[in-house]
Amino acid sequence: MRTSVAPKRSAAEVPTAPGRLPLAGHAPWLHRDALRFVRELRRHGPVTKIYIGPRPVHVLNSAEATRELLTVRARSFDKGAMFDALRVPLGDGLITAAGDRHLRHRRMMQPAFHHERIARYTRVMTACSRARSAAWEPGTTRDLMPDIHRLTLDVLLGTLFAHPQDPGLRPAVKDWLAVKYHSMRLALSPLHAWAERVPLLPGWRPPDPGPLRRLVAVLRRIVETCRADGRDRGDLLSMLLLAEGPDGALTDAEVTDELITLFLAGTGTVSAALAWALYEISRRPEVQRHLHGELDTVLAGRPPGFEDLPALTCTRQILTETLRLHPPSWLLMRRAVRPVRLGGVHLSPGEEVFFSPYALHRDPHLYEDPERFDPDRWPRESVVKTPRHLYLPFGAGSRLCIGEEFAWAELTLALAAFTAHRRIAPAGAAPVRPLVGTVLRPDRLLLTGHPRRPS
Repeated sequence: MRTSVAPKRSAAEVPTAPGRLPLAGHAPWLHRDALRFVRELRRHGPVTKIYIGPRPVHVLNSAEATRELLTVRARSFDKGAMFDALRVPLGDGLITAAGDRHLRHRRMMQPAFHHERIARYTRVMTACSRARSAAWEPGTTRDLMPDIHRLTLDVLLGTLFAHPQDPGLRPAVKDWLAVKYHSMRLALSPLHAWAERVPLLPGWRPPDPGPLRRLVAVLRRIVETCRADGRDRGDLLSMLLLAEGPDGALTDAEVTDELITLFLAGTGTVSAALAWALYEISRRPEVQRHLHGELDTVLAGRPPGFEDLPALTCTRQILTETLRLHPPSWLLMRRAVRPVRLGGVHLSPGEEVFFSPYALHRDPHLYEDPERFDPDRWPRESVVKTPRHLYLPFGAGSRLCIGEEFAWAELTLALAAFTAHRRIAPAGAAPVRPLVGTVLRPDRLLLTGHPRRPS
C-alpha cells in the first residue's frame, strides 16, 4: 500500500465536472453508473463540483482533503442530504444525530461495545454462523445472499436482545429494512433536490413512514419490559438501558432510536462485506488455500471463538482487502454548518460535501494496482492498523463506526464458518453485478460448496 498522497491544490474556483444536464445536473450519470462516475472525478482535481438537480455538491477526490474533513474540520460539518432522507425511515439515532446529541449518545453507547462485551457477543455470532452454514448442503449450488441477510439479522437480534420474545419483532424489522434501502436514491434524486425549492413538486415522494412506526411500536414494548426488569442480561439493550451520563440515562425514545440505528449499521453493511469476501475468495483458489491452511492450523476442526480472533490473520487480511475493494458505504455526505475552508475551497453554511470511500480505495496514488484483489498488500503484523484517512470502510474521526470491533469479529467468525469445511467456487461465468444503494452489495451470490476435510 502506498502511503503518499497526491499534492493538495488550492483553487479559487472549483472545476465543475463535465456532463451537467439541464434540470437534472449530474444525477443521470450517477444513476447510470455511479461507481465509475465517482471514480473518474479525480481527473478533474482534488475537489470537483457536481450538481444533483439544482443542488451544488463539492466532491472530495483526495485523501488529504478527506482527512481534513473528517478530523481537522469535523466540527464545521454535520450529516448531509442522505441523512435528511434517512431520518424518515431511521429516526434520530447515532447515525443521523448531529452536534451535542451525537456526542452524548456516542459516549453513552460506547460501553456496549467494550472488548469484554464483544467477547460475550461472539458466542451468538459463532452459533448463528454455524447454523446458517450448515443449511448449505455439501456439493450443492446456492444463492447465498438470502442466507447472509438472515445470518446478520440473526446475529443482531441475538446480541441486541437476550430474549426477543415479541412475535412482531422480526417481521417489523424486515419491513423496515426494505424501505430504508431507498434512502440513497432519494439523496441523489434531482426531484428530491428540486422539492426543497418547490415543496409541492409532483412526483416526489418521501419514504413510507409506516414501517418505522410499526418497528418503533414493537421496540417500545420490548424496551419497557426490559427496563422494568432492570437486570443486565448480557445483551446490547441492557447496556443502553443501564448507561448513565452527566444528563442522566437515555429515555425510552432515545433507546429506541439507537436500536433502529443498530439495525441499519449491523445488517446491510455486514451482509455486503461478507458476501463480497466469499465472492472474491471463490474466484481465487490460491487465496482459498491460504485461508484453509490457517483455519486448519488455528481451529483444528473446532468452531471458532473469540480467543481465536488474534490468530486468524490471513482471514483478517482477506476481509481488509475486501473492504478496500468493496466498501459497503461507498458514498458519504457532510454539510457545512459554518464558514470553513476545505481543500483550498471556501464553503458557506449549508453547502454539501460528498466523498467516496470506493473511489479513494481505488486511487492509484494511494494503492498500487488498485483494481487487483491482493490480501498480501496488508502485512499481517499491521493489518489492524490501517491509516484512517486512506482506508475508510468504517469512517474516521468523531464519526468512526462505534461498532467496528463488533463488525470485524462477526465477519471473521462468519467467514471461518462458511469456509472451514468446504471449498467454494462460482456457479457459472456470469460476473456478480454490484447493486448501488445505501450500501454497495452483490445482486446475487451463486456459489457451489464442495466438501473438504481439514488437513
